Amino acid sequence: MAALSSKKIILIAVCVVVAFVAVFAAWAFLWPSRSAELQKADIKRRDYNQSVADIQKVIADDTANSQVRPDCRPILKTRGKKTARAVMILHGVSAEPSGMVELADWFYQAGYNVYVPRVPHHGMKDNKLHGKVRASELVKFMGDSAGLVSGLGDELGVIGHSGGGTLATWLAQYGNGLFSRVLLLSPYYEPDASKAPKWQMALLRNVYGNHLLPDQFFDGNLSYRALANYVIIKQNYRNDLKAEGLKHLGLIIGSEDDLIDKTMAMNIAEGMAKASGAEFTYETTPAYIGAGHELISPEDKVVKKYKKELYGMYLRVYEK
Repeated sequence: MAALSSKKIILIAVCVVVAFVAVFAAWAFLWPSRSAELQKADIKRRDYNQSVADIQKVIADDTANSQVRPDCRPILKTRGKKTARAVMILHGVSAEPSGMVELADWFYQAGYNVYVPRVPHHGMKDNKLHGKVRASELVKFMGDSAGLVSGLGDELGVIGHSGGGTLATWLAQYGNGLFSRVLLLSPYYEPDASKAPKWQMALLRNVYGNHLLPDQFFDGNLSYRALANYVIIKQNYRNDLKAEGLKHLGLIIGSEDDLIDKTMAMNIAEGMAKASGAEFTYETTPAYIGAGHELISPEDKVVKKYKKELYGMYLRVYEK
């Protein structure tokens, strides 16, 4: 057999590279990021005493973990017995339970038992470690957290801010009827098109979501990899958006929020309520407050100034 000329070898090599790039591009832009493993929750239901004991163990484990910041451990506020109503509050991407503490107090004072869990890889001394979180870890976290809160109240609800809203939506759909009330505060399903064009979403999910590129950070704080994995969670919502047992869904968006896709937030929230036969309430924060995407953290100057109005609004909409 005659040896291949150097030109033919180069041509073959170029063809192989082009084919590889074409396949990779097709995968990066067309792969739907859906998986059966991301569409089911493993929830161990508990009674009140079991819930409290297991939550206290989670807090103790975080206390023993030197990498978790002391102010970022999970929060449990209980009246010493199972109450008629209990709520779980989920923080957003790169945030931690400490930002939810005053809202947790607000609901506790209204008679609720309250649990605020810490999302994996969040609240660490090195905040950029939140970029390690994977969609599979978020699914396990949600199932575990739902089980932990299950014994705290007769009626259970979940509140989620930003990425926490992404998780709360998933829990409502795959929680097997555990949560009858959901409040979504500026839920992050996808960023506003002004921040990331829609054609980039598949690339974000499949490339950054699978950690194929070095991480980058939006505004120096939000991990592309983490944001991508939250979008992957959104991709795995039920096609019909139905949430078993859901009675009421509230959606509140900051009047000046330019970070999230507000149309998508409305479509998903309203669609889930309609598919579930639940009541739906949508409001924006009052324009005079000037609230953007941050709606909970007491460290935010707008929230600090208008906390009474904002927190009162959240409780009112949640309880409708």
